[in-house]
Amino acid sequence: MTVTRYTAADGLPAGYWNADPADPRASCAWLTANRWPEDGVGFLEVPGAGAACAVRVQDDHSGFSRMNCTDVSAGTGRGVDQPEADIKEARAEGLRQLNVCALGYGPSVFPAGGAEFDADALVTALEGYAGAQGRLLTFLHLDEDSPVLPRLRERGWSVGVTDRYFRIPDVGADEDAYLAGFSAHRRRRLRRELASLEEAGATAEIHQGDLTEEIQREVARLEACSDEKHGIPGDPARLLRVNERLRQAFGPRFCVTLVRDHRGTAVASSTVVLGAREVLPRMVGLGPGSAEIGAYFHVAYHLPMRLARGNGARGVLLSTGTPTAKLHRGAVARPLLSAVPPGAPAHRALLRRTDAAFAT
Repeated sequence: MTVTRYTAADGLPAGYWNADPADPRASCAWLTANRWPEDGVGFLEVPGAGAACAVRVQDDHSGFSRMNCTDVSAGTGRGVDQPEADIKEARAEGLRQLNVCALGYGPSVFPAGGAEFDADALVTALEGYAGAQGRLLTFLHLDEDSPVLPRLRERGWSVGVTDRYFRIPDVGADEDAYLAGFSAHRRRRLRRELASLEEAGATAEIHQGDLTEEIQREVARLEACSDEKHGIPGDPARLLRVNERLRQAFGPRFCVTLVRDHRGTAVASSTVVLGAREVLPRMVGLGPGSAEIGAYFHVAYHLPMRLARGNGARGVLLSTGTPTAKLHRGAVARPLLSAVPPGAPAHRALLRRTDAAFAT
Protein backbone atom coordinates (compact mmCIF):
# COMPACT_ATOMS: atom_id res chain seq x y z
CA MET A 1 0.00 0.00 0.00
CA THR A 2 1.29 3.46 -0.90
CA VAL A 3 2.75 5.57 1.91
CA THR A 4 3.64 9.18 1.11
CA ARG A 5 5.78 11.29 3.42
CA TYR A 6 5.27 15.03 3.92
CA THR A 7 7.57 17.37 5.81
CA ALA A 8 4.71 19.48 7.17
CA ALA A 9 0.97 19.10 7.62
CA ASP A 10 0.14 21.80 5.09
CA GLY A 11 1.51 19.54 2.33
CA LEU A 12 -1.30 17.05 2.90
CA PRO A 13 -4.54 17.34 0.91
CA ALA A 14 -6.98 19.87 2.38
CA GLY A 15 -9.57 17.16 3.03
CA TYR A 16 -7.81 16.19 6.25
CA TRP A 17 -8.47 19.49 7.99
CA ASN A 18 -11.51 21.22 9.43
CA ALA A 19 -11.33 24.96 8.84
CA ASP A 20 -12.60 25.69 12.38
CA PRO A 21 -11.79 22.71 14.62
CA ALA A 22 -13.22 22.53 18.13
CA ASP A 23 -9.79 21.42 19.37
CA PRO A 24 -6.99 23.63 17.98
CA ARG A 25 -4.50 20.74 18.29
CA ALA A 26 -6.32 19.04 15.40
CA SER A 27 -5.80 21.99 13.03
CA CYS A 28 -3.36 22.21 10.16
CA ALA A 29 -2.27 25.61 11.51
CA TRP A 30 -1.19 24.11 14.86
CA LEU A 31 0.60 21.13 13.36
CA THR A 32 2.43 23.32 10.87
CA ALA A 33 3.34 26.38 12.95
CA ASN A 34 4.12 24.74 16.31
CA ARG A 35 7.40 23.32 15.05
CA TRP A 36 11.13 23.72 15.46
CA PRO A 37 13.93 22.42 13.21
CA GLU A 38 15.05 19.60 15.51
CA ASP A 39 11.63 18.10 16.33
CA GLY A 40 11.95 15.22 13.83
CA VAL A 41 8.19 15.28 13.17
CA GLY A 42 6.75 14.57 9.73
CA PHE A 43 3.48 13.29 8.28
CA LEU A 44 2.65 10.07 6.47
CA GLU A 45 -0.40 9.65 4.24
CA VAL A 46 -1.87 6.25 3.46
CA PRO A 47 -4.61 7.01 0.91
CA GLY A 48 -5.71 3.38 0.78
CA ALA A 49 -6.51 3.56 4.50
CA GLY A 50 -8.27 6.92 4.23
CA ALA A 51 -5.91 8.47 6.75
CA ALA A 52 -2.73 10.36 7.51
CA CYS A 53 -0.73 10.49 10.72
CA ALA A 54 1.91 12.55 12.47
CA VAL A 55 5.14 10.64 13.06
CA ARG A 56 8.52 11.24 14.65
CA VAL A 57 11.57 9.30 13.47
CA GLN A 58 14.78 8.93 15.41
CA ASP A 59 18.06 7.10 15.01
CA ASP A 60 19.29 7.31 18.60
CA HIS A 61 18.00 8.31 22.03
CA SER A 62 18.83 12.00 21.93
CA GLY A 63 16.15 14.64 21.70
CA PHE A 64 12.66 14.78 23.12
CA SER A 65 11.84 12.12 25.71
CA ARG A 66 8.05 12.51 25.36
CA MET A 67 8.32 11.49 21.70
CA ASN A 68 10.71 8.58 22.36
CA CYS A 69 8.87 5.27 22.81
CA THR A 70 11.48 3.94 25.24
CA ASP A 71 11.17 6.89 27.62
CA VAL A 72 7.38 6.99 27.26
CA SER A 73 7.03 3.24 27.89
CA ALA A 74 9.33 3.53 30.91
CA GLY A 75 7.41 6.44 32.42
CA THR A 76 10.52 8.62 32.37
CA GLY A 77 9.72 11.89 34.10
CA ARG A 78 6.49 10.45 35.50
CA GLY A 79 7.91 8.87 38.65
CA VAL A 80 7.79 5.24 37.50
CA ASP A 81 10.40 2.93 39.01
CA GLN A 82 12.01 0.73 36.35
CA PRO A 83 15.06 -1.59 36.55
CA GLU A 84 17.95 0.12 34.80
CA ALA A 85 18.87 -3.14 33.06
CA ASP A 86 15.40 -3.28 31.49
CA ILE A 87 15.66 0.29 30.26
CA LYS A 88 19.06 -0.46 28.75
CA GLU A 89 17.65 -3.52 26.97
CA ALA A 90 14.76 -1.47 25.60
CA ARG A 91 17.09 1.27 24.36
CA ALA A 92 18.96 -1.33 22.33
CA GLU A 93 15.70 -2.85 21.08
CA GLY A 94 14.35 0.56 20.02
CA LEU A 95 17.43 2.42 18.85
CA ARG A 96 15.72 3.33 15.55
CA GLN A 97 12.08 4.31 15.94
CA LEU A 98 9.02 5.41 13.99
CA ASN A 99 6.64 6.83 16.59
CA VAL A 100 3.11 7.88 15.69
CA CYS A 101 2.58 10.93 17.88
CA ALA A 102 1.63 14.59 17.55
CA LEU A 103 2.96 17.82 18.94
CA GLY A 104 1.00 18.91 21.98
CA TYR A 105 -0.34 15.38 22.60
CA GLY A 106 -3.30 16.07 20.38
CA PRO A 107 -4.70 13.74 17.70
CA SER A 108 -2.02 11.83 15.81
CA VAL A 109 -4.20 10.00 13.26
CA PHE A 110 -6.35 12.02 10.87
CA PRO A 111 -9.10 10.31 8.82
CA ALA A 112 -9.67 11.91 5.45
CA GLY A 113 -12.95 13.72 4.95
CA GLY A 114 -15.37 11.72 2.82
CA ALA A 115 -13.21 8.56 2.88
CA GLU A 116 -13.75 5.34 4.81
CA PHE A 117 -11.11 5.01 7.51
CA ASP A 118 -9.48 1.56 7.64
CA ALA A 119 -7.41 1.23 10.82
CA ASP A 120 -6.14 -2.26 9.87
CA ALA A 121 -4.87 -1.01 6.54
CA LEU A 122 -3.19 1.97 8.23
CA VAL A 123 -1.33 -0.21 10.75
CA THR A 124 -0.30 -2.72 8.08
CA ALA A 125 1.06 0.04 5.84
CA LEU A 126 2.96 1.66 8.71
CA GLU A 127 4.42 -1.67 9.82
CA GLY A 128 5.74 -2.25 6.31
CA TYR A 129 7.08 1.29 6.05
CA ALA A 130 8.87 1.08 9.43
CA GLY A 131 10.14 -2.45 8.79
CA ALA A 132 11.72 -1.45 5.48
CA GLN A 133 13.76 1.13 7.40
CA GLY A 134 14.61 -1.15 10.31
CA ARG A 135 12.58 0.96 12.74
CA LEU A 136 10.41 0.00 15.70
CA LEU A 137 6.85 1.24 15.08
CA THR A 138 4.88 2.51 18.09
CA PHE A 139 1.83 4.64 18.84
CA LEU A 140 2.23 7.20 21.63
CA HIS A 141 -0.19 9.36 23.64
CA LEU A 142 -3.46 8.13 22.13
CA ASP A 143 -6.81 9.14 23.60
CA GLU A 144 -8.75 6.18 25.00
CA ASP A 145 -11.38 6.56 22.27
CA SER A 146 -8.86 6.48 19.40
CA PRO A 147 -10.23 4.25 16.62
CA VAL A 148 -6.78 2.70 16.20
CA LEU A 149 -6.62 1.15 19.68
CA PRO A 150 -9.13 -1.73 19.18
CA ARG A 151 -7.27 -2.84 16.05
CA LEU A 152 -3.90 -2.75 17.80
CA ARG A 153 -5.22 -4.88 20.65
CA GLU A 154 -6.68 -7.38 18.18
CA ARG A 155 -3.26 -7.66 16.54
CA GLY A 156 -1.54 -8.51 19.84
CA TRP A 157 -0.02 -5.12 20.61
CA SER A 158 0.52 -4.16 24.25
CA VAL A 159 -1.44 -1.05 25.25
CA GLY A 160 -1.07 0.86 28.52
CA VAL A 161 -1.53 4.22 30.18
CA THR A 162 1.64 6.29 29.97
CA ASP A 163 0.38 9.76 30.92
CA ARG A 164 -2.66 11.87 31.72
CA TYR A 165 -3.98 14.91 29.87
CA PHE A 166 -5.73 17.56 31.94
CA ARG A 167 -8.47 19.94 30.87
CA ILE A 168 -10.94 22.26 32.58
CA PRO A 169 -14.19 21.07 31.00
CA ASP A 170 -16.42 23.99 31.98
CA VAL A 171 -15.18 27.52 32.68
CA GLY A 172 -18.70 28.73 33.50
CA ALA A 173 -20.63 31.64 32.03
CA ASP A 174 -18.67 33.97 34.34
CA GLU A 175 -16.25 33.82 37.24
CA ASP A 176 -18.98 33.32 39.84
CA ALA A 177 -20.45 30.40 37.89
CA TYR A 178 -17.00 28.81 37.67
CA LEU A 179 -16.38 29.22 41.41
CA ALA A 180 -19.79 27.79 42.28
CA GLY A 181 -18.54 24.32 41.38
CA PHE A 182 -16.04 24.25 44.27
CA SER A 183 -16.34 23.69 48.00
CA ALA A 184 -16.62 26.76 50.22
CA HIS A 185 -13.02 26.31 51.36
CA ARG A 186 -11.69 26.06 47.80
CA ARG A 187 -13.78 29.06 46.70
CA ARG A 188 -12.20 31.20 49.42
CA ARG A 189 -8.71 30.18 48.32
CA LEU A 190 -9.45 30.84 44.67
CA ARG A 191 -10.95 34.25 45.44
CA ARG A 192 -7.76 35.18 47.31
CA GLU A 193 -5.75 33.95 44.34
CA LEU A 194 -7.83 36.02 41.93
CA ALA A 195 -7.25 39.11 44.10
CA SER A 196 -3.47 38.70 44.29
CA LEU A 197 -2.65 41.03 41.38
CA GLU A 198 -4.76 43.93 42.63
CA GLU A 199 -3.26 43.59 46.11
CA ALA A 200 0.26 43.79 44.62
CA GLY A 201 -0.56 46.73 42.34
CA ALA A 202 -0.04 44.46 39.32
CA THR A 203 -2.16 44.36 36.18
CA ALA A 204 -3.32 41.70 33.72
CA GLU A 205 -3.57 42.12 29.95
CA ILE A 206 -5.12 40.03 27.18
CA HIS A 207 -3.97 40.74 23.63
CA GLN A 208 -6.11 39.21 20.90
CA GLY A 209 -5.27 40.12 17.32
CA ASP A 210 -3.25 43.20 18.30
CA LEU A 211 0.18 41.74 19.03
CA THR A 212 2.90 44.34 18.62
CA GLU A 213 6.52 43.43 18.07
CA GLU A 214 7.31 44.68 21.57
CA ILE A 215 4.73 42.34 23.15
CA GLN A 216 6.09 39.40 21.17
CA ARG A 217 9.59 40.19 22.42
CA GLU A 218 8.40 40.46 26.02
CA VAL A 219 6.76 37.05 25.72
CA ALA A 220 9.87 35.46 24.16
CA ARG A 221 12.01 36.85 27.00
CA LEU A 222 9.70 35.39 29.65
CA GLU A 223 9.45 32.02 27.89
CA ALA A 224 13.25 31.86 27.71
CA CYS A 225 13.33 32.43 31.49
CA SER A 226 10.98 29.46 31.96
CA ASP A 227 13.11 27.26 29.71
CA GLU A 228 16.17 28.11 31.78
CA LYS A 229 14.34 27.10 34.98
CA HIS A 230 13.64 23.70 33.38
CA GLY A 231 17.24 23.15 32.32
CA ILE A 232 16.66 24.12 28.68
CA PRO A 233 18.96 26.78 27.20
CA GLY A 234 16.90 29.96 26.92
CA ASP A 235 16.71 31.17 23.33
CA PRO A 236 14.40 34.19 22.93
CA ALA A 237 15.08 34.37 19.18
CA ARG A 238 13.86 30.78 18.61
CA LEU A 239 10.78 31.33 20.78
CA LEU A 240 10.02 34.57 18.97
CA ARG A 241 10.12 32.73 15.62
CA VAL A 242 7.72 30.02 16.84
CA ASN A 243 5.27 32.55 18.26
CA GLU A 244 5.40 34.63 15.11
CA ARG A 245 4.61 31.54 13.03
CA LEU A 246 1.65 30.82 15.29
CA ARG A 247 0.44 34.43 15.01
CA GLN A 248 0.60 34.27 11.23
CA ALA A 249 -1.11 30.86 11.15
CA PHE A 250 -3.95 31.64 13.56
CA GLY A 251 -4.38 35.39 13.14
CA PRO A 252 -6.79 36.77 15.79
CA ARG A 253 -7.14 33.26 17.28
CA PHE A 254 -3.54 33.52 18.59
CA CYS A 255 -3.58 35.44 21.86
CA VAL A 256 -1.17 36.55 24.56
CA THR A 257 -1.80 37.11 28.25
CA LEU A 258 0.59 39.25 30.29
CA VAL A 259 0.95 40.18 33.93
CA ARG A 260 2.83 43.37 34.72
CA ASP A 261 4.11 44.27 38.17
CA HIS A 262 3.49 47.63 39.84
CA ARG A 263 6.32 49.16 37.79
CA GLY A 264 4.76 48.02 34.49
CA THR A 265 7.38 45.33 33.84
CA ALA A 266 6.07 42.14 32.25
CA VAL A 267 6.77 39.29 34.70
CA ALA A 268 4.55 36.47 33.37
CA SER A 269 2.90 35.48 30.11
CA SER A 270 1.07 32.75 28.28
CA THR A 271 0.45 32.18 24.60
CA VAL A 272 -3.02 30.83 23.87
CA VAL A 273 -4.75 29.49 20.75
CA LEU A 274 -8.53 29.75 20.47
CA GLY A 275 -10.58 26.80 19.25
CA ALA A 276 -14.30 26.68 18.57
CA ARG A 277 -14.96 24.69 21.75
CA GLU A 278 -11.75 24.85 23.81
CA VAL A 279 -8.76 27.11 24.19
CA LEU A 280 -5.19 25.84 24.27
CA PRO A 281 -2.48 27.56 26.35
CA ARG A 282 0.74 26.71 24.55
CA MET A 283 3.45 27.95 26.91
CA VAL A 284 3.78 29.91 30.13
CA GLY A 285 6.63 32.36 30.58
CA LEU A 286 7.74 33.32 34.09
CA GLY A 287 10.34 35.99 34.82
CA PRO A 288 11.81 37.50 38.00
CA GLY A 289 9.14 38.82 40.34
CA SER A 290 6.32 36.59 39.10
CA ALA A 291 6.24 34.27 42.12
CA GLU A 292 5.83 37.05 44.65
CA ILE A 293 2.48 38.13 43.18
CA GLY A 294 1.09 34.72 42.18
CA ALA A 295 1.27 35.62 38.50
CA TYR A 296 1.57 32.02 37.35
CA PHE A 297 -1.98 31.11 38.32
CA HIS A 298 -3.35 34.04 36.35
CA VAL A 299 -1.51 33.40 33.07
CA ALA A 300 -1.83 29.59 33.29
CA TYR A 301 -5.48 29.34 34.38
CA HIS A 302 -7.58 32.42 35.06
CA LEU A 303 -6.75 34.52 31.99
CA PRO A 304 -7.16 31.60 29.54
CA MET A 305 -10.54 30.92 31.19
CA ARG A 306 -11.48 34.56 30.68
CA LEU A 307 -10.47 34.22 27.03
CA ALA A 308 -12.64 31.12 26.68
CA ARG A 309 -15.68 32.85 28.15
CA GLY A 310 -15.21 35.89 25.92
CA ASN A 311 -14.99 33.80 22.75
CA GLY A 312 -17.77 31.29 23.23
CA ALA A 313 -15.48 28.40 24.19
CA ARG A 314 -16.37 26.10 27.05
CA GLY A 315 -13.12 24.54 28.25
CA VAL A 316 -9.35 24.95 28.61
CA LEU A 317 -6.79 22.34 27.54
CA LEU A 318 -3.99 22.15 30.13
CA SER A 319 -1.69 19.42 28.76
CA THR A 320 0.10 16.86 30.96
CA GLY A 321 2.43 17.22 33.92
CA THR A 322 2.04 17.72 37.66
CA PRO A 323 -1.64 17.25 38.56
CA THR A 324 -2.16 19.06 41.87
CA ALA A 325 -2.42 22.67 40.70
CA LYS A 326 -4.61 21.65 37.75
CA LEU A 327 -7.00 19.54 39.82
CA HIS A 328 -7.35 22.29 42.44
CA ARG A 329 -8.62 24.62 39.69
CA GLY A 330 -11.26 22.32 38.30
CA ALA A 331 -9.36 20.17 35.84
CA VAL A 332 -10.19 16.56 35.06
CA ALA A 333 -7.73 13.97 33.78
CA ARG A 334 -8.04 11.70 30.77
CA PRO A 335 -5.60 8.82 30.30
CA LEU A 336 -3.18 8.85 27.39
CA LEU A 337 -2.30 5.38 26.10
CA SER A 338 0.70 4.11 24.20
CA ALA A 339 1.11 0.89 22.26
CA VAL A 340 4.11 -1.26 21.38
CA PRO A 341 4.12 -4.27 19.01
CA PRO A 342 4.42 -7.96 19.93
CA GLY A 343 8.01 -8.02 18.65
CA ALA A 344 9.26 -5.58 21.29
CA PRO A 345 9.34 -7.57 24.57
CA ALA A 346 11.62 -5.14 26.41
CA HIS A 347 9.24 -2.26 25.71
CA ARG A 348 6.24 -4.42 26.65
CA ALA A 349 7.79 -5.06 30.07
CA LEU A 350 8.38 -1.34 30.67
CA LEU A 351 4.87 -0.47 29.48
CA ARG A 352 3.24 -2.97 31.86
CA ARG A 353 4.95 -1.37 34.86
CA THR A 354 4.09 2.16 33.76
CA ASP A 355 0.46 1.23 33.19
CA ALA A 356 0.34 -0.36 36.64
CA ALA A 357 1.90 2.73 38.22
CA PHE A 358 -0.82 4.98 36.75
CA ALA A 359 -3.51 2.55 37.96
CA THR A 360 -2.49 2.94 41.62
